[in-house]
Amino acid sequence: MKILSGNQSGFTLIELLIALVVFAIGILGVGVMQTTALKGNSKSRQISEASNVAADRIERFMSLDYDATDLDDDGGQSPAVVDGVAGLDNVTIATADGSATSPDGHYQIYWNVAPDQPMSGVKTIKVIVDSPGSARSVEMVYIKMDKI
Repeated sequence: MKILSGNQSGFTLIELLIALVVFAIGILGVGVMQTTALKGNSKSRQISEASNVAADRIERFMSLDYDATDLDDDGGQSPAVVDGVAGLDNVTIATADGSATSPDGHYQIYWNVAPDQPMSGVKTIKVIVDSPGSARSVEMVYIKMDKI
């Protein structure tokens, strides 16, 4: 029979429990980080889709004639209420110069027109895309000239 000396190697039960606690805290941190990354990716995808919807609407406006009815400053009302530059930020169906829903139905699109801004013979067009359930919106501004 071999007698054990006082110089033994190995881990005690307390050391193993402390190591497990440290490991568990690290794993929980990774889990929280993963959840945060997923939420961030979801918001990024939503903003990218809204940007694509806004860019598509701007492309449609670029292809229209300068005097097209979609490019009138009418405050979204009948009879027309011309609201000039002050109306560029209007984001309700009642006050925007025009509105639509995206083809997939997830986004509401508003556009406002300010004629002769910033100078005569041009229209400033602002497209605002809202996503339901999101506090963020995407805004794009385009200046359309009457004659090139």
